[in-house]
Amino acid sequence: MPKVAATRPLVERAREGVFNHLSKIIEGATVWDIYAGSGILGLEALSRGAKQVVAAEYNRLAITQIKENAELIHASDRMRALKIDAYRMPRLATSEASPDIIFFDPPYADFRDGGSKRIKVWQLFLDLTAVLNPGGCAVVHTPSGLLLYHELEQLPGIERRDYGTASLYWWHKPVAATE
Repeated sequence: MPKVAATRPLVERAREGVFNHLSKIIEGATVWDIYAGSGILGLEALSRGAKQVVAAEYNRLAITQIKENAELIHASDRMRALKIDAYRMPRLATSEASPDIIFFDPPYADFRDGGSKRIKVWQLFLDLTAVLNPGGCAVVHTPSGLLLYHELEQLPGIERRDYGTASLYWWHKPVAATE
């Protein structure tokens, strides 16, 4: 774990729930871990068969720890840890492999405090879902039950699971129907 105050790793029970949900699409997946923090979600994705992970984190210490942890599990060649502002990630879809799975775990305050910060962080999540591969899944971690109806209706079919004081929402991007 990096010595970073804002890092709030997902509890083991919640991680297990996420990966059980993703079990059918994790093998060979490209994963984007946005606000990666400790990198635990991306690292676990690699251990469960993901092809590659792009971890986006702005904190230098967290990036160093993610890289060290990837080395420990012999996955450095499949983990790209980018010191980058999360808001730049949607633009990277042209230079990075488009994601099959997105983990989105912004600071709780970005959701809880409301106002323009909340609007901006939710829009970032929506922008990321736009670059998600069809059939892929985007997972967002928030304080318990915090997303509002008008936010949820922007992603039809979004599901919610609560784990203590946290909620996980996942949304599967539809596969385009062929005519």
